Amino acid sequence: MDILSQADRGTRTPPDGTQAESTAADAELARLRAQVALLEAERAALWWDTNHDELTGLANRRHLNTVGPALLGRTGRCAAVVLDLNGFKPINDRYGHAVGDEVLCTVAARLSRCVGDDLAVRLSGDEFAAILTESPLSGPVPQWSAAVDAIAAAITEPMAIDGSRLTVTASIGVATADNIPTTIAELIRRADLAMYRAKANRYCSHVVWA
Repeated sequence: MDILSQADRGTRTPPDGTQAESTAADAELARLRAQVALLEAERAALWWDTNHDELTGLANRRHLNTVGPALLGRTGRCAAVVLDLNGFKPINDRYGHAVGDEVLCTVAARLSRCVGDDLAVRLSGDEFAAILTESPLSGPVPQWSAAVDAIAAAITEPMAIDGSRLTVTASIGVATADNIPTTIAELIRRADLAMYRAKANRYCSHVVWA
């Protein structure tokens, strides 16, 4: 950084300087380097806190809105997936918020594992989202259904938490963009509407917006 290069130039010992002056200069440069490293670490921590969910560590809605347009613009082909947990409130009410938080963290980890290098997001409460741009798009026909089925199956697996075997399912809405001009906010809105349709139909794990 500039501050270090300036400090380095300013603390060099002149030809007639003493060893003590050289030692003091080195100490000052080391102090400045440590200060810069601390500031950079604090900036990185602030960025993380601002763009990620505190409980699960997933990206939050702010981060989604920030990087979503770039994801959409880079590929032109992506799917927004919005999911809401079924059966979470009874777990929260019966076992308490600490267990409920563990359920949310487990779901977040499973969602993150399923989407890989794509973006997994906690929108709020027990509502999550993902932006799929990678493997489901590799073939001539995007395999949205298979990718979403894998997410649904992973979430449905029983969880062993605090001595209890717990299970939740997910109602999932999907909205796709295949080189059709749109925005990430609009994709999330469509996926959210599709999710509510899926939630209204208990026999349907996911609905694609159309």
